[in-house]
Amino acid sequence: MRVKFSYCKNGDFGIMPTSEIKFFDAQEFGGKKTIKFKDLEKKQNEYTKFLITAIMEDFPEEKMVQDFLNEVNKVAQGKINETYWDGQSFQHKITRDKVSFEHTIFGICEEYPEWSCHFDEYKAVLELWGEFLEMKPSLRNEVAVEV
Repeated sequence: MRVKFSYCKNGDFGIMPTSEIKFFDAQEFGGKKTIKFKDLEKKQNEYTKFLITAIMEDFPEEKMVQDFLNEVNKVAQGKINETYWDGQSFQHKITRDKVSFEHTIFGICEEYPEWSCHFDEYKAVLELWGEFLEMKPSLRNEVAVEV
């Protein structure tokens, strides 16, 4: 998975943050088959709807990201078993294995079923978002990570 944050020009709002996420078809390496995603578009939409939206909406300031990364790192180091973030869009439940998201307003419903991603994916995207927020808004600025 490759995640990129950059800026785009919006006629009504000026320069705005935007994101892009891509998954790549897994291939066969050395006789070992890796997972091939049948519907990459669906997977990309889910990750955008939950992971990317949650991080971009729930952490609008770089200081918020850095403060919460301290808690996330405690989970990574095994100092605590889990931590939570009650965001404007989603509630984040973080454990070493996975991060679960529940919509803050609608809860678990047909439009927003409970969804989760791997801990390492969440941490990498949150760190990337923090790095992006440190940058001056410019159409030339972008950051990316492969997880």
